[in-house]
Amino acid sequence: MTDTRINTFEVVLLVIGITAAILGFQLINQVYSMEAELSWLMVIAIFNWLMLLVLFILLSITVDVSKKQLGEIKNIVYLLEQKKGKK
Repeated sequence: MTDTRINTFEVVLLVIGITAAILGFQLINQVYSMEAELSWLMVIAIFNWLMLLVLFILLSITVDVSKKQLGEIKNIVYLLEQKKGKK
């Protein structure tokens, strides 16, 4: 297994994702408490908030997969160099 480290981009992504989740929930909850009913604007806001969370999750997964692919490519290059050196 390759040794992966957490870089600055992932930390920033984590902080922004958690902030968006908490802040979005709080704001939607406050508006719902004031209105006490579910309007179309509220449904749209909830849907957009959930889409934002899904985008953060997908971005995180994409970064993780690309780091794994980079590790695999480096491993393949290393193995090919070793194989080339034997011939």
